[in-house]
Amino acid sequence: MAKTKFDIKTEATRTLHAGVGVVDLAVETVKELATDAQKRFEDLQKDAQKRLTKAQKNVQKSVNEIDLQPQALRTQATKEAAARRELIEKRVAALQAEAQKFVTENVETATDTYEELAKRGETVVRKFRNKPATKATVTNAKTTQAKAKTTATQAKKTAKKSPAKSSAKATGTAAKKTVKSAAKTVS
Repeated sequence: MAKTKFDIKTEATRTLHAGVGVVDLAVETVKELATDAQKRFEDLQKDAQKRLTKAQKNVQKSVNEIDLQPQALRTQATKEAAARRELIEKRVAALQAEAQKFVTENVETATDTYEELAKRGETVVRKFRNKPATKATVTNAKTTQAKAKTTATQAKKTAKKSPAKSSAKATGTAAKKTVKSAAKTVS
């Protein structure tokens, strides 16, 4: 069995890129959905009106075909119920097939989409890192880190020479914290 190398930094970065890609895609999708939703609403209104008109005609036709004899009413009701049951069963079967097809297609698409989102997020992050403002911030953080290291070194030297060790030790500890904070910012 082949062993694969797992690099946590690469995997974490990849997940971050996928997240950024999701956000970028979500913004783009919301813009498109607003337009699509309006169009679909208008189409649904038209379809509902057509169905209402058709249903009214069917009801009128059914009322005109009713025979007022009890035996004829029973026979007609049985036929009508059987026909409606058959239509409902066909519709249920069609909906089940559509649902299964939808699930299958989306499961296959999910894996591909994750990869696309990771690539998209990586592109967004790369563009962000190449912006002048971002580069200036990184440079400033490195400068601050270097100054903090210098301060820590000077504080240690002063602590060794000075009788007020506790004050110098506190300054050194503060400088170390500043160095760690600046290092995290740069990373």
